[in-house]
Amino acid sequence: MVEFIIGPSGSGKTTKMFGRIEEKCSAADKLCILVPEQYSQDFDKKLYFYLGAENFNELFSLSFTGLARQLFQIYGDPDRKGEFADEMAKMILVYQAVSSALSRPESLSSFRRQSMQSGFAEEITTLIRDMKRAGVTPEELVQRSQLLDRRLMDKTNDVAAIYLEYQRLMEEYGFKDELDNIREAANVANLNRYFCGKTVFLDEFESFTADQYEMLRVMISSSENVIITLRTDDVNAGEYTLFETVNDTYRKLSGICRELGKECMITQCNEYHRFKTPDLEFVSSRGLRNLKNEPDKAPKAENVHIFEARDMYSEAEYVCAAVKHLLYEDHSLRYRDIAIISNDIASYSDVLKAAFKRYDIPYFLSLEKAVDHTAVMVFFLTLLDILVSRKFRSEQIFRLLKSGLLDVSLTETSLLENYCYKWDVDGDMWTEPFTALDNELELLEGIRVRVIEPVIKLKKCLKRDKTADKICVHLYDHLVECGAEKNTARLMGELIDLDKDYEAAELKRLWGCLIDILDCINDTLGEHEISFSEVNRIIRSMIGRIKYSVPPQTLDAVTAASARMARLDSPKIVFIMGANDGDFPNQISLHGLFSEADKTKLAEHGIELSTPLSELIASERLVVYKAISAASDKLFITYPLSDLGGQAKYPAPIVDRIIGMFGDKSIRKKDEEIPVDFYAVTLHSAFYHYMQERNTADASVSSIRSLLMSDPEYRRRLNYVLSRGDHSQNYKIDRNIMEKIQDFEPFRLSSTGLEEYNLCHFKYFCDKCLRLRLNEKVSLDARIAGELTHECFYGILASRTKSDFVNMSYDDVQNEVNKCAEKYKNETLAGDFGKDAKFELIFNKLTERMSDVFLYTQQSLMASDFVPHDFELDLRESHSVILPFGDDKELSFGGIVDRADVCNINGEDYLRIIDYKSSRKEITSETLACGINMQMLLYLFASTDKGGLYEGYEPAGVLYSPVRIADVHLEPHKVSSRNSSAVKSSLKTSGLVLGDMAILEAMEKDVGGEFIPVKLDKNGVPDKNSSCVSSEGMTLLRNYTYSKLISMAESLLDGNAEAEPLVIDGKIPCTYCEYVNICDNSELERKKVPDASEIAEAEEILGKKFSGKEK
Repeated sequence: MVEFIIGPSGSGKTTKMFGRIEEKCSAADKLCILVPEQYSQDFDKKLYFYLGAENFNELFSLSFTGLARQLFQIYGDPDRKGEFADEMAKMILVYQAVSSALSRPESLSSFRRQSMQSGFAEEITTLIRDMKRAGVTPEELVQRSQLLDRRLMDKTNDVAAIYLEYQRLMEEYGFKDELDNIREAANVANLNRYFCGKTVFLDEFESFTADQYEMLRVMISSSENVIITLRTDDVNAGEYTLFETVNDTYRKLSGICRELGKECMITQCNEYHRFKTPDLEFVSSRGLRNLKNEPDKAPKAENVHIFEARDMYSEAEYVCAAVKHLLYEDHSLRYRDIAIISNDIASYSDVLKAAFKRYDIPYFLSLEKAVDHTAVMVFFLTLLDILVSRKFRSEQIFRLLKSGLLDVSLTETSLLENYCYKWDVDGDMWTEPFTALDNELELLEGIRVRVIEPVIKLKKCLKRDKTADKICVHLYDHLVECGAEKNTARLMGELIDLDKDYEAAELKRLWGCLIDILDCINDTLGEHEISFSEVNRIIRSMIGRIKYSVPPQTLDAVTAASARMARLDSPKIVFIMGANDGDFPNQISLHGLFSEADKTKLAEHGIELSTPLSELIASERLVVYKAISAASDKLFITYPLSDLGGQAKYPAPIVDRIIGMFGDKSIRKKDEEIPVDFYAVTLHSAFYHYMQERNTADASVSSIRSLLMSDPEYRRRLNYVLSRGDHSQNYKIDRNIMEKIQDFEPFRLSSTGLEEYNLCHFKYFCDKCLRLRLNEKVSLDARIAGELTHECFYGILASRTKSDFVNMSYDDVQNEVNKCAEKYKNETLAGDFGKDAKFELIFNKLTERMSDVFLYTQQSLMASDFVPHDFELDLRESHSVILPFGDDKELSFGGIVDRADVCNINGEDYLRIIDYKSSRKEITSETLACGINMQMLLYLFASTDKGGLYEGYEPAGVLYSPVRIADVHLEPHKVSSRNSSAVKSSLKTSGLVLGDMAILEAMEKDVGGEFIPVKLDKNGVPDKNSSCVSSEGMTLLRNYTYSKLISMAESLLDGNAEAEPLVIDGKIPCTYCEYVNICDNSELERKKVPDASEIAEAEEILGKKFSGKEK
């Protein structure tokens, strides 16, 4: 007799089966109870409470797989010998089968290219599993493929070739496949009449695989009774109905009964026992049925709630707050009585974790995670990346180091990373000693040797030894040699010391999994020759299949799980999250080696490769049905209007269906309808929501504030936040603090510091006071080009008289430039270390063009009576400008002068300062008013003032020589004379000189404006565009620039560090500022512009141009 106990969810099917089991408890040895493996624990728990300890202890439930094992233990497995292949061994053999098929030219005509891609072996593994479950052999696959069209036949034959080779390898290595167990066990049970006189119970099954049907056939044929529960209310319902999948199962089982001549009966469970209220029963019975809405016949929806959230965050907030309210309102309710389910629980995991913490809710998140992000697997996978790469890659090296499994500290890793970034270390540079100078060079070279040398040794071993066992031995030996095994044990100890026993156990398990993978490859393939690239693919696939989950940390916890996989223990309250269109039910996404059309054609010829699409769709609808039918007391359905990325989402059809069934739109609540005090169920959640709504004039907001103020800790936090609510960022630094972080005894200021402070106080504060630094990369940028220019000018001009220099030929200049450039490259840029072909090309171009710049310098000196006197003149330690400021402070201003030229004119000594710049500098009333571009003027006055290196000299002016290498253009013809014009106007100087005719003519014979920023007009006086100033103006300028120094020093001492950049001539200093992300002014809401009164004062000074008269 076969009895089908049928009924919808909550109708008491399982309870009725428990009654049948209780009736036969006296003959426990004649009972066989089968449930799906994932439900066995919950089933046993329910059965225990139903039967009591005495009766339950005589029983045990099994899955089909467990039943097969039991049969083999009782009767043996005479037709098969060897050990069972685990999932790792199967994956290895699938890779071997694919590789073997590839080696035969006639095989894999359709999948040859695809077979070399990642993921192919996994797809084949899935196909083989499905075919074994369906009872399809490789021989049968080949035979039936002959009836297919050519394209599909080729694809089927490719799969059959791999399948056949896989089976051969299983036999060769002496493995048994657990996928064959149920079918083999069915034969054993039939031969030994195992089920004779027994009563078999099956619960929680909705469908069966082909091998399970074979076992069922044996059960039905020989058992005394078979009792099966099925979730359906009408086994004769047509297609596309709610229980289509289950009804199809009934039809197949009843067909077997007819074939075997077995009587079958149906026991109908029509009454609902799960639901405590009629509205929940109404939702379950009509929610997914094709029935007309009849709201007038519907009960009142008191326990069905729908919530529309703005986003997934507010959805989680509502769910957690609702959980707390339910517990406060019903003291008999426990956390374990509440379940939160979703079809996409993985997307909600992090959002829910944060919300659970805020609401102090203990939880169990039933979610399996991949292991490839864990320290152990990151280390090993990165090692594999390095081993299969032709060259070392810095990115991979540092990923290896940062895993924490090597004998290299985080500080050492950071130092090494800075060094490699600076010198662009990559590729083969890792295999050679580090040579670029660094304060920690010895340490860094030691790290390189410790990390790289063992890997190089391992690479050589893997290149030499090609068998699987030796490859595994070499990999394990490396794990020991590099300290990974030892450091894993150390990390476990540290976790235990921090009372993180679970994390320590998880780390131990992951390390064990890694060693198991190596052992499995070693045991399975042994001395079989295999390439390391194939071993790499096998290991990656194995690691990709390893999952881990966090077990419940307490017995009383809310369960959050996937709606599809949830094993719920009769929850009273159920929250369904993510009830969005396309998610609930899930939109079916098909992928694989065969399209759905291919699978349909194969099924027509008796080859069932996977579950049909129609059955998958029906299964998804059944998931929705089970979810809305799970609660006994209350059901909450929630959905967000946007996902985590901000993309719009829409409610699932079931939402509008339920609202229509009851005819009550008030079932659905929206975000804006929920008062803020609803969320104030813990102090943490109250504070969280108060901070978002504190500016709202609402009584509930005020009540939350009163609640928070009653707690000392939250009162402190609230007062602090509120005290800064209308407060803009304060950039004022206390003077005492400023004097601690900046030395003012004396205050040493450089020209770049002065300009940086005036451009942006905050940037100066970060750079000079806090000494924050970005790690600079050595590349041919403006800084390197500038340093190269200074090196060449100093090397060539400093060792020669003016006469010697101007008489040098172009070739001589070029040779000297090359020598100086090579010296700079070797001493400052570490020679060829870290340099690629592009660097060499650009560097050579720079040195070539530098020679032409020197021709311009020769011409300028030939046209001038001024003589270069000193180079790289250091005014920092001695002969700097000393100025008093503040109460009793001193300012010391100094720097390095690129070149100082002197000339005696009419018995008076004059000094001019030359500075080489990579960009053009102008001295204007605006720049003076803002305190920028004053560097050379300050050097000039510092040198000629009392106590200066050129005391007694008169200031003749300053010249900026723009050495813009990229803008230099050579003449179209060959330069034949040193006096040829080899450059254009882009090299013309700027600056400010003394407006005295004798001095101007000493600087440039005809004052034509080619080498100085002054040009005479037709009247023989400087024109309106000339940059010159009279002696009186020069004196006023000295006092003016000194006042700017004092003003800057006093402002800094006073603690002014505002993030208000100076915008002048449309130029914004924030463009390349490294502190733009921390200044709270990235949108340039606050800025400074030149002060009109100060511009007027500067204009008055610069207006005194010639012979002491204003132009």
